[in-house]
Amino acid sequence: MSAEQMTSLVQRKARTGSEAHAARAMSLARALRLSAAQQADQLMGLPLSALSVTRRQIGSEDVEDCLVANWLMLLMDGAGGQVATVLLDAALVEGLIQQQTMGKVRPAVEGAEPRKHTATDAALCAPYIENVLMRASKLPEEEADRDLLNGYRFGVWAQDTQQAKLAMDAPTYNVVEMTVDLAAGARAGKIMLVMPEPARIAPVSDQDDEEQSQPAQGEKLTHNVMQLHAELTIALSRLKMPIQKVSELKVGDVLNLQVSSMAQALVLDANGRALSRGTLGQVDGMRAVQVEQQKSKQHTQPRRRASDRADLDLPDVTAPVEDGFDAQIPAEDASIPSVSEVDIFGDMDDLPVMPDMDEASKAADEQVLDWEMNQKAAQDDDVSSTQKQAGW
Repeated sequence: MSAEQMTSLVQRKARTGSEAHAARAMSLARALRLSAAQQADQLMGLPLSALSVTRRQIGSEDVEDCLVANWLMLLMDGAGGQVATVLLDAALVEGLIQQQTMGKVRPAVEGAEPRKHTATDAALCAPYIENVLMRASKLPEEEADRDLLNGYRFGVWAQDTQQAKLAMDAPTYNVVEMTVDLAAGARAGKIMLVMPEPARIAPVSDQDDEEQSQPAQGEKLTHNVMQLHAELTIALSRLKMPIQKVSELKVGDVLNLQVSSMAQALVLDANGRALSRGTLGQVDGMRAVQVEQQKSKQHTQPRRRASDRADLDLPDVTAPVEDGFDAQIPAEDASIPSVSEVDIFGDMDDLPVMPDMDEASKAADEQVLDWEMNQKAAQDDDVSSTQKQAGW
């Protein structure tokens, strides 16, 4: 056997061995096929098989081309704040919903316009996608393939392509397209996974750990607070002038600020609101202001706690009575009667006999009639006297 024949034989054996290993190896495509079929059967009892799986890599500028407006778009939250998008076409969405609601997938109607997707569609399809990604992320032999699918959970339903595009900001994406068959040929659908490239976290050395652990929490807070920038304005006086007088000001005019002391400077914030007062001066050749400390509000707030009672000079109304309330009244003082001995009604026998109600009513009517007759007679007398005086 020549050397060329020996080389060809070795190459054929190596090729056969690599093909056999590739057939047994768990790739990303094979993991997705198995997971999609298993989860459809376990969650919904739906016979599903993946017909084809393709994979390609795109940049962030090409993400918009993958987003189809009439597909159901699910935004998936991953580790490190990464966001992936899973798209399902209308045929697949209808099949999954029919299986979960009616227990049977009906063939697609030819020529029917796809309906608009709703939040209910997303809620029914999201659990299936979550379980497929979670199951498939554990199967591939390549660590990069496992990281690509690992840790994603359903976040929100994207109502349009613009919302999905704004949520995806990774520089590189892997697009995995799956064509699946539902219910042994009842209908076919597509799933598109737009997964960001897994973020690689650099290992932290021991020296970095020591540097990060040295500053205490209080020191970090102090450092951050001292680095804050606050703009304050110092005003010596405030003047109020009409706009007409302000417009008439010219070079050389003098305004009376009425400032007699530098101890009444106002500290103003960016909105012109007075925060405090201070004394204007200089320190080491630089302008400085000594801000007055605000008065304590300790004695201006109402005191309601038990610990404040000692300073309020109040009578002690919570002291317990040793022998009861009755013990404070001297027993030998017989001028104070007992409550049970007081007769609040008096002698009921001394009351006059009350008349019958009917008789009393008649007597009252007679009195009213007599009073009305007397009033009418008096009016008639007044009228006749007036006529006599007028000479009638």
